[in-house]
Amino acid sequence: MRSFGVVVAVLAATTATALLPGALAQASSFEPSEFAPLCTPTDPALQELSGMVVVDDRIYAMGDGGSDDFVFEMDLNCVVQKQIPVPIDPYDVEDLAVSGRTLVLSDTGDNLRTRDTVAFITMDLDSGDGTLHRLTYPDGAHDTESILLDPDGHVFVVTKELFGSSSVYTPVGDQKLSDLAQPGPTPLERVGAVSLGPEKPVSVMFTGGAVSSDGSAIALRSYSDLYLYEVVDGGIGATLTDTEPLRIPLPTEPQGEAVAFNDAGDVLIGSESAGGALPPVHVMRALVEATESTAVSSGDSVGVGVDPWTFVWAGLVAAGCALGGVAFVRSRRRR
Repeated sequence: MRSFGVVVAVLAATTATALLPGALAQASSFEPSEFAPLCTPTDPALQELSGMVVVDDRIYAMGDGGSDDFVFEMDLNCVVQKQIPVPIDPYDVEDLAVSGRTLVLSDTGDNLRTRDTVAFITMDLDSGDGTLHRLTYPDGAHDTESILLDPDGHVFVVTKELFGSSSVYTPVGDQKLSDLAQPGPTPLERVGAVSLGPEKPVSVMFTGGAVSSDGSAIALRSYSDLYLYEVVDGGIGATLTDTEPLRIPLPTEPQGEAVAFNDAGDVLIGSESAGGALPPVHVMRALVEATESTAVSSGDSVGVGVDPWTFVWAGLVAAGCALGGVAFVRSRRRR
């Protein structure tokens, strides 16, 4: 795994006002890499691709509410090699994390904010066995689509907010994933609000998250942008709430919700089809040849405003309320 300092150096070369000072000394030595298509899934079950991780030369992916009965194992050409049944009936899985050969399914989707509990489902990639860890928020229901797991087993979730700041939660008492009761519930505690810097956008709807395999980098994504953080001594919680990210515009996607690091430090992103053709999985390489020949104005990479999907979702919510509410997730027993 390349260190995050290199990743940031590559990205910081795209902006005249980079947001991570520790990488600025190296920034002029690199030109930016760009997202490029890696491969295109063809299995119709991945029409609602929401969560994705990379383990060695395999991509593990799954859809969200209504299409999350299986985890799909794909090769690097997006060809499905195996369908692994989810061992515990989920409600609405929105994101994936991984530790070794164990997947963590973030069963935290709650579009209508009606769930009494949410859950982490752990799943052994070799045996297919799983465990259920129910969780409760201290301040009412939230819709959450991003899970972050560090190499030591500390786990965090980031809420998806239509307007305003997103919040970061973690199990109380600094519990690691392996400490959580089965099936629980375990209370979550709020760490704080996601920091986006002094010129923060008005609204960001986070749809996926990932942590690099060495724990040095965090990626949060929205429908339109990637936010990269360099992890500080306080860990994921302190990093998200106290430091500023580098904001990178993403290629156009129908409804982008998946993000992952591979072991080389590359960033992969994926999208739902939103009723159209399945879009490709894109990759941004972490390292390119050193050069000082290219720089792009800060307006191309860092800016403020509103995630354009905010308006789309606001319209959907308003229409749903006018009609008396629409069931966005399937009817299953609430966790």
